[in-house]
Amino acid sequence: MTTAQIDGDTATKAPLYFFLVIVTILASASYGLAFVMGDDNRTIGIVLVQFSPALAALITKFRFQGNLRGLGWGWGKTRVQIAAYITPFFIALISFSLVWTLGFGGFYGEWILEAQAGMAETFGFTISSTILVLMVVIAVNGTIGLLVGFGAIGEEIGWRGFMVPELYKHYDFTKTALISGTIWAVYHWPLLYVLMAPRLEVSPWPLMAFSLIAGIGLSTILAWFRIKSGSVWTAVLFHAALNIHNQGFFQNLTEKTSSLTHYISGEHGLMLALVSAAFGFWFWRKRGELPGSAPRTEDFRPES
Repeated sequence: MTTAQIDGDTATKAPLYFFLVIVTILASASYGLAFVMGDDNRTIGIVLVQFSPALAALITKFRFQGNLRGLGWGWGKTRVQIAAYITPFFIALISFSLVWTLGFGGFYGEWILEAQAGMAETFGFTISSTILVLMVVIAVNGTIGLLVGFGAIGEEIGWRGFMVPELYKHYDFTKTALISGTIWAVYHWPLLYVLMAPRLEVSPWPLMAFSLIAGIGLSTILAWFRIKSGSVWTAVLFHAALNIHNQGFFQNLTEKTSSLTHYISGEHGLMLALVSAAFGFWFWRKRGELPGSAPRTEDFRPES
């Protein structure tokens, strides 16, 4: 029996169950609001969905501890934060490069021209080099653009700030990654079924299956960073960077070339799922570098 399992035998799972019930209620109500408000007015509902995990975590902490300790507010080692920040770019880069190379989607060069025009209007001069334009966009996305992904804070305070350490009290790293990844994926299914699939004019079922694969792969990475650093900010940086690189850059550079494009490319496509699974497997193999025991949430401290 592992140390994590021994600790889990003496720790109660009540906070974990309470959190899951509260987040289900909050997310269901928020999804319902988003779906009835229509495309032009559903933003409030989606934002509430994104912050449901954080609110559920805060309620649970106050209910069982009377404070907000143990959510990973500390920064930890900067080198781990940097790793969490840059890893999503390479996941997205490899995913979309494979989409373009294998012909499942085209490289949309006209978007670069649009970006050049936008920069000329903003800066007052034209950047003629395509490579330089792409580098500027990547730099802006990776800094200012991260603010657009603020919804990642709402999710990660709940999923990785609270849920992962709670799971790690009772289970080993493998089960922690699998359980958290499955829950995270299922949490997104209503969005895929009701909004994303109809908008892309594709069947929701393949996207839901791909999101499960990606959710487990990405959650393995996120759980590794959270446990390694003791900091929720690794997860926030990773999540926000992945969103902005996928949605704000690489997806804009990809054009539909066949009926398979939306099934293969994008944040819920097969290619990202496969690449995320590969990266997740690599991090899973590094699980031996993580703390050998599962510390109680209130004692979960950043690496010194």
